[in-house]
Amino acid sequence: MIRNEETYKQVLEFRKRGFTYAEISKICGISKGTVSNYLSKKAFSKRVAKDNAERAARENVKRIGLVNSARKAERKARYAEALRSAETEFRHYKSNPLFIAGLMLYMADGDQKDTSRIRMSSVNTEQHRIFIQFMQEYLGVTQDDISFVITLYKGMNETKEMKHWARRIKLSVGCFGKVQFLKTKTTPPSLHHGTGSIIIGNTVLKCKLTRWIELATKELK
Repeated sequence: MIRNEETYKQVLEFRKRGFTYAEISKICGISKGTVSNYLSKKAFSKRVAKDNAERAARENVKRIGLVNSARKAERKARYAEALRSAETEFRHYKSNPLFIAGLMLYMADGDQKDTSRIRMSSVNTEQHRIFIQFMQEYLGVTQDDISFVITLYKGMNETKEMKHWARRIKLSVGCFGKVQFLKTKTTPPSLHHGTGSIIIGNTVLKCKLTRWIELATKELK
């Protein structure tokens, strides 16, 4: 039984125009439960719900596309600015031994293919110590930005080796990730402390580092 015929007619009309249950509830001053009772058995209401869902999906895809386009433009601007500043900074830094040492270390042992992160691996603790100093001085990296991963042979004591690396490269143990173990059963060489890898996930910094290396390479030609 319909208690308020006028309200009932309004609900039907608004629903036919594509309004949602929540919108109709607010406009007509009734609960969503009442709106549902009026419309639950109406075939046209189900079509409206389907149309609304499809329209919302299309609008969501469009919105995501606009957001992605804006982010892409923002990233492009950030990378362009990183390249400009890299070229200016290179002219000021290129006479500094630590700067050139950092670039040469990365040229020798760094991953230059991955565009989204800085990663350098070496068994030499001194190389890592110098490269960390380089990043702190010229890229503004802090210890909190660094993830350090050690790869060991099976049977090596991970706690002992982690302390060894932390002491030698002057990096907090809190920066160390989960220790990796090689699957091979080969006995590690004498005095071998595993391989350390510095990892920093930052596309802008990697863009700048790559540009510095390109400019240094041109200078050496």
